[in-house]
Amino acid sequence: MEKLTDRRIKSMKPETEAYRIYEGKGFCIRVLPSGLRRFEYVYTIGGKKKVMSLGHYPSSDNDTTGIKLADARDAYTNAWQMVRKGIDPQVVPTEVKSPATSVSTTVADLVEKWMKWSAAHHSPKWANTLKLTLEKDFLPRYGNRLAIDIKRMDAANILKEKAKTAPGQARNLHKALRGTWEYGVDEELVEFNPFAELKTTKRIPSMKQIARKRVLTDNEIIAIWQLIDTGGGSESTRRALKLMLITGQRGNEICGIHSREIQAGIGKDWCKICRRCGWLTIPEERRQGNKGGEHLVFLPQIAMQLIDGGGIVCNGYIFPGDTPDKPITESAVAYHVRREVTRTGKEAYYGLPRWTPHDMRRTAGTGVRRLGATRDTMNIILGHRVGGVTGVYDLYEGAGEKELFTAKWAEHLEQLLKQNL
Repeated sequence: MEKLTDRRIKSMKPETEAYRIYEGKGFCIRVLPSGLRRFEYVYTIGGKKKVMSLGHYPSSDNDTTGIKLADARDAYTNAWQMVRKGIDPQVVPTEVKSPATSVSTTVADLVEKWMKWSAAHHSPKWANTLKLTLEKDFLPRYGNRLAIDIKRMDAANILKEKAKTAPGQARNLHKALRGTWEYGVDEELVEFNPFAELKTTKRIPSMKQIARKRVLTDNEIIAIWQLIDTGGGSESTRRALKLMLITGQRGNEICGIHSREIQAGIGKDWCKICRRCGWLTIPEERRQGNKGGEHLVFLPQIAMQLIDGGGIVCNGYIFPGDTPDKPITESAVAYHVRREVTRTGKEAYYGLPRWTPHDMRRTAGTGVRRLGATRDTMNIILGHRVGGVTGVYDLYEGAGEKELFTAKWAEHLEQLLKQNL
């Protein structure tokens, strides 16, 4: 097995499921979906397999709570030597346990500490989602209990109860609680994580996430485009929805567009005069998970018309919200899609089978594939991040392919709309 190095650890990227990279003799690093990289010692004692957390690798130079590789290896060596002597390194004599951590830490204390960590390491949107989830669905009932008293059966019951009414929210709650107790183990506030090995898809089948496959048909595209204009909602909502369909970008990335991110007429010499097309540069801090670097999006004429057609731009935001200093939110757009508007006669989902703004992204991706784009080109257009070694070395942005197939998709949309005039 290859020896762990700082360079190798920093190159490890999170995936949808946690995974371990072993150095040998049980010493490994576990990469979690949250991006946290945790040193672990996997050993067997008394016929039972156990995992000992040694601390997490610093997420940045400013992360003072992390542990260096050399220190983690020293901690592993000490634990390994204890196991050789038949001593479980995680079974500490009662008299030397810290009452401040293993006895008196309440659930509320643990959650408060973890939320501070989350605010510093997660995107603002995701950190806020986790915070609200814990405050609404967990703390009111369990906040006063001791953190060490939450067992695996409690974990299962907590999630089962939430999954009865809201499976999607139960998944977020599981992520929040798993992260909270992972932090607690790393900081030695609790001894184990009851949410880590919980097989939710087996014990709570309703929590299993089913991948959506909804793609709007050409007839549905025509209907939605026309009904958007007559179905009420703000000017920002109507234009943002259409731009999501044209560009295939994520809802939050479209809603938050700022004028400084738009560059019109950049390209060939005549483009600088025409200025009918352009480029959108989505900065890294506005991308999903605040990762992957900035993303370049081609804006064909129909897209530029939507961007320029709003009239009022508040504080530079192309799609201003209800307050003058903030843009419209993705959740506000999604709410308008699914609600009924009696005043305008708008039906839920514009009278079509259930769909979401994110389905427009899938529709655009499928559309460019129908028009001849390769899967790699589609991923470049949508801004999908490529993991593993390929993502480290293949940094090609594919501006030419983006322009070609986004323009083809826009032309296809315009032809559809003209046919129905």
